[in-house]
Amino acid sequence: MLHARGLRLTPQRERVLAAVRRLGHATPEDVLAELRTDPGAGAVDSSTVYRALALLEEVGLVARTPLERRADSFRPVEHGGHLHLVCDGCGGVAEAPADAAAELAADLHRRTGFTADVTHLALRGRCAACSADRTTDPTEAQ
Repeated sequence: MLHARGLRLTPQRERVLAAVRRLGHATPEDVLAELRTDPGAGAVDSSTVYRALALLEEVGLVARTPLERRADSFRPVEHGGHLHLVCDGCGGVAEAPADAAAELAADLHRRTGFTADVTHLALRGRCAACSADRTTDPTEAQ
């Protein structure tokens, strides 16, 4: 894909893409940390990672998922569609199959005519562990 656009697959771009593929989902900081664990990778800085991710996204090798309060997450395009379940308690991100939101998308379409793309969606809430740890519901205190 890079060669078709007159671009080269530099060693840095190749390492960034390989790190995203290993991690599955990764913020730029996650990619940088992963690259720094490889003793053969040489020195790499955050600007190199950001530029490589932007280019890899532009040519369609990685996709970006905005996770609102967290840094954007990048994934290899072959990772497929799924939901991101972002915990407001611990900050963890879990995945669920995209078809779990199919009924929501169908209901939105029936009600509004809007066709929602739920193949890669971020939902905020609380994970099971944080929900269990919560002793009181803040909405009940009011």
